[in-house]
Amino acid sequence: MSWGKFYGIGVGPGDPELLTLKAKRILEQTTLLFVPKSRLEKRSVAYSIVSQAIDKTWDVIELLLPMTADEDTLSRHWQEAAGVVVEQLSRSRDGAFITLGDPTLYSTFTYLLKYVKSAEPAVEVEIVPGISAVNSISAALQQPLAEGEENLIIIPAFQDKEKLAILARQFDNMVLMKAGRQIDKICALLQENGFSRQARLVSRCGFADMTICDDISTLEGQELDYLSTVIIKKQTGGARR
Repeated sequence: MSWGKFYGIGVGPGDPELLTLKAKRILEQTTLLFVPKSRLEKRSVAYSIVSQAIDKTWDVIELLLPMTADEDTLSRHWQEAAGVVVEQLSRSRDGAFITLGDPTLYSTFTYLLKYVKSAEPAVEVEIVPGISAVNSISAALQQPLAEGEENLIIIPAFQDKEKLAILARQFDNMVLMKAGRQIDKICALLQENGFSRQARLVSRCGFADMTICDDISTLEGQELDYLSTVIIKKQTGGARR
């Protein structure tokens, strides 16, 4: 059997102009798109990005991959999605799975890939890196993620406060992703531990409605967009001399 190739393509953080040349070339050549959706009625953000960057009509297959902590539900949906992908690739069709940011950084693609390879090891896979939200946010703030001998940790913001406090003591700089519903906890973390830190939030970086907040304490009690990230930096002035 001749299998189609399975691409995992990072489409960047939101700005269509940040789609890489390689991603654009492959998407222009590929006729089949696998589009992840967290719920049926939700419009795919990744698809909206590639639609703005490339004038093309694809055969689009939506894969329902809900956001839930229930492992049985997740496993069932991953397995079902992998079955759909494998069935299409078995027809000798190349297919591209598009994902926000980079496919290897907290991406749905890495979970799906495990199930696809388990179902059919013969499938050829190529991962196309994308510009991550972390890099895009750093650029928007005109603030380096790390300088000199500083270290850096990138973690989801839904970790419990005690664990975040331990990590904050160990690392000079922290990037807390998916922070929209975690602002109260992050503010409490900074206040209770007396960290001398600068914490800034960027929501929907790369989109027309992007917002930046330089004082996250003003956001307490609010529920922000899921695509919100907080960068916390020590006031070290950068490289140590």
